[in-house]
Amino acid sequence: MTDNTTDKISPKLIAAILATGILNFAGITVETAMNITFPILIEQFNIGISTVQWMTTLYLLVVAVTVPISSFLKRRFTLKKLFIVANLCFIAGVVLDAIAPSFSVLLLGRFAQGVGTGIALALMFNIILEQVPRQKLGTMIGLGTLITAVAPTVGPTFGGVMASSLGWRYIFICLLPILIFSFILGIMTIEQKTEPQKIKLDVVSFIAIVATLVGAHLQALFDNSL
Repeated sequence: MTDNTTDKISPKLIAAILATGILNFAGITVETAMNITFPILIEQFNIGISTVQWMTTLYLLVVAVTVPISSFLKRRFTLKKLFIVANLCFIAGVVLDAIAPSFSVLLLGRFAQGVGTGIALALMFNIILEQVPRQKLGTMIGLGTLITAVAPTVGPTFGGVMASSLGWRYIFICLLPILIFSFILGIMTIEQKTEPQKIKLDVVSFIAIVATLVGAHLQALFDNSL
């Protein structure tokens, strides 16, 4: 007779995945939600369309730069520390954007959110791959993928409702309670199964990745302006 106890996912592990999943969901939702607010931001901050597009461009750049170093971060630091940094960065970014007096402050908040989302995206799947029993791995990977796939469809509706009824700043304000819940849940449930290693970041490769991504985005923006 086979032992099915090893096939079960503990409630604590499910809660840890949920905590990181909420952070991912919030990151992707707010990214698509803010696209709806471009006309409002252009009028309020007296900026052009090419400037307001940096709301999305900067955020995606930071996420794209952060994700490739997730392997280093995972081996160098504990999962809980990474989660705390990701969540606090996101919360700081949300607060900055909710009170932003200028577009530059708004971009700073988006930068912080990009760091948080970039770390959280890899963190959720790292927890799934490391701690979920092999028999349940496909199901949990599918669930994690579903979280990231559903968020873009929710974002525009959420952004449109908030911007038209309460104001665009409430896109960020409404996320705060959810992020705080995610933070508390993650602190209580995320566990470390492997010991961190004292490894060094390949700085040259990291700079090359940043230069490539930034160059590609700037080239795309230049081509679109022609």
